[in-house]
Amino acid sequence: MYYKHACLTGALALSLLAFSSCDDDKWDVVDNAVPNFAVTTDHVMTDYGRDVHFAGKITDADGISSITLSCPELNINKTINLIDIYGEPKTEYDLDYSVRVRDNVVGDSFDVLITIVDVAGNRTEQTVLVTLDGDFSAPVFEAAPDAEVTVLFKENPTFNLSFTVRDNRVIDYVTVDVEGVAGFPITLEGNGQNRLEFSRKLQLPTAIADYNVAITAYDKAAQDGEVRKTEVNSTVKVSELPDWSALYLADVATAAELNSDVFGVPMVMDHVGEYKYRVRYYNEKAGTEICFIPQKTDFGPICFGPDADDPSKLGDDPESVGRVKLEKAGVYYLIDVNTFDRTVTLKDYPVSEAINPVSHLTLGGDFLWTWSDNWNQDDPWMQEWYFGPASGPGDIKIRMEQDPKNPNIFVVNDWKLEPGSENFILHNWHSHGWWNYTTWRVDNSNDPSKCAYYGINWPDNVKFASNNDYFDWKFNQSVTPEEYRFMYPNGGNSFEIGRWASEDYRKNFIGDNWINAQITTGGSYKIIFDAHTERIKMLPK
Repeated sequence: MYYKHACLTGALALSLLAFSSCDDDKWDVVDNAVPNFAVTTDHVMTDYGRDVHFAGKITDADGISSITLSCPELNINKTINLIDIYGEPKTEYDLDYSVRVRDNVVGDSFDVLITIVDVAGNRTEQTVLVTLDGDFSAPVFEAAPDAEVTVLFKENPTFNLSFTVRDNRVIDYVTVDVEGVAGFPITLEGNGQNRLEFSRKLQLPTAIADYNVAITAYDKAAQDGEVRKTEVNSTVKVSELPDWSALYLADVATAAELNSDVFGVPMVMDHVGEYKYRVRYYNEKAGTEICFIPQKTDFGPICFGPDADDPSKLGDDPESVGRVKLEKAGVYYLIDVNTFDRTVTLKDYPVSEAINPVSHLTLGGDFLWTWSDNWNQDDPWMQEWYFGPASGPGDIKIRMEQDPKNPNIFVVNDWKLEPGSENFILHNWHSHGWWNYTTWRVDNSNDPSKCAYYGINWPDNVKFASNNDYFDWKFNQSVTPEEYRFMYPNGGNSFEIGRWASEDYRKNFIGDNWINAQITTGGSYKIIFDAHTERIKMLPK
């Protein structure tokens, strides 16, 4: 317990009032020694946008009065006045103060001065070095095998196991195991590198079987003591030609490009029959080269492209096949692939003939009918119609813009995001909050490939025509009855526009799936959405 010096009282106090006053700001001094500060660490490793912590045990027999932390470069100017906080000084105090490092801070090394003052005026100073070289992110695989990979059964089946892993600082080591294959497991040392590539052709036993692959990349231990790691697990299936549920169109040249997206690369094709796949693709530039792959993260072990010996047929060896060239720019291509017959057919058509569910609306114009029904046809209550990534009723995170060359395409050019999960759908804004007017859903929340229309079938009114033509094209004209029943086994024998208002009916064609984007690195991102092809992709800008 601290006691202030006693004040003079009574007549004596009154007689001396003219000469002095009671000084109640002085505290008893015990040893008049400087405060002791056992700092937890004198070097804090952090990163842009993260909190930096200053901690330690402070003791002083006289009583700690204040603690000041100062560093102009980090915008730190903090004084902790213990007497103001507790009403008295403290002989012991556990410092635990944190501040966020701004993203735009200049420099990578800073001295933070911590000054402790006791009631006798004695002070202790400690400098803590702050450097922006902390490692708090686990390694990231730029390329790695899919969760399931098929190797076609041949006389000598081989599998080219390849991956690329990087870290924002340094990779410690990587372990690789291929169950049932000689020479594994192995350990690859990082050797101070922040990027490691591996490629080895494996001879698999000549049998139809499954082989489990496990790859784990380990980070160096961070300052918090945690060892961060990233695992990839894959099943390699040696089998006859499967009828895959999905085939993908790849319009990039490298495995790194296949994996540089948040989602949407490569582009999923519709499975319209046994061994039959179809996709509509907008070809922005002449000479685009494409191929077709059943795995999303690499061009092997199977890549369908013009066979080296007979280009009229599709081969499957990723090391020898060519690419299909799309010669016309600014057009759509209807592409059909048969993996059993090894054929591909192309048919192009102009943008003017393409249709999308919102083609009758004008982005940014007063085209959203507030109540979306037949009230007051002569004077409907209209408001601006626009849409974009949305997280809740009326909450548009950022507006989408329409591509001036192709009205079917809508983009977000610069969406700044922090690391973590970003959960959203594409949805219109509405002054009254949530309104299921024009909205889209995806095929797979965690790995979206297709973004299909989930909004209403508009009633006719004085401002625009209905979008019945879109539904007729998508579910009747663009597929045969056999293809319709193959693609939508729960959709009945034919499409019924009158039932679209029922959510239970809509879910036969597209589930109520929101996008759950995993942002591993903070920064600017771009979304490209084609409402005609239903392709959506999200890329780092």
